Amino acid sequence: MVEESFTDPEETHEEWIDVRMTDPDEGEWDIDVVVVEGQVEYVDLRIKPELLAAFVDCLVEDVGDDRAEAVLSTVAERNGIDLGDSGEE
Repeated sequence: MVEESFTDPEETHEEWIDVRMTDPDEGEWDIDVVVVEGQVEYVDLRIKPELLAAFVDCLVEDVGDDRAEAVLSTVAERNGIDLGDSGEE
């Protein structure tokens, strides 16, 4: 049996997002993984609502500004959220 271990991906940062739990003892995330025949088939990552903004920050800081803006715009559009001027100056 071949034993495989995780290695960093060879693709550029635009193709992968690196997310790390900063304090596992605090239970920042709850991860549920389904493994079938030795392969991960499904991952459910739940995060505490109060940590969501920091989690999204972590995701978008790994990509360029244009890519981050495109991702946030797509998510906002899918959820009917207007990212226009919030009235704050």
